[in-house]
Order: sequence, then C-alpha cells, then structure tokens
Amino acid sequence: MKIKLSKKEYDYLLKHKKISSDMIAQESSIVVEFEEDYLIDLHDWVNDQLQVTGFDENYELNNEGKILDNLVDVLNV
Repeated sequence: MKIKLSKKEYDYLLKHKKISSDMIAQESSIVVEFEEDYLIDLHDWVNDQLQVTGFDENYELNNEGKILDNLVDVLNV
C-alpha cells in the first residue's frame, strides 16, 4: 500500500528507524510503499509514541506530537 508522507513525517520515521532512506521523493512529499502487516504495526507504534512523547505539561500537542498526530491520520487506512 502506498502512503504519501510530508517531509517532516518522513524524517521522523527515518530518525526512529521505522523506514529506510531509499524511498521515492516527489516534490514536498514522499511516497512510501508498506506491506499491510507492517502498516498496522507502524500505526500502533505511532499511537504509542504519541501517548508517550506527544504532549506537553498542559496536555497540548508539542512539536513531536503534531507530527505523530498527522501520522496517525495518514496511516489510518
């Protein structure tokens, strides 16, 4: 399944070693192809990361949380 990611989303997943650096870039977004099982696992991991690192002391989304929140939506297929 092909998923379109923003550069920030791609960089975040790359930083956490959830995708490889040989994905195809198209202008300001990146198209990544995932196996369905991996996509489900990645979605679960992103949800977990959002709960652990995505909120500040006022329970508002921090910068990392904004990226993760967008990824939850993008990966929810």
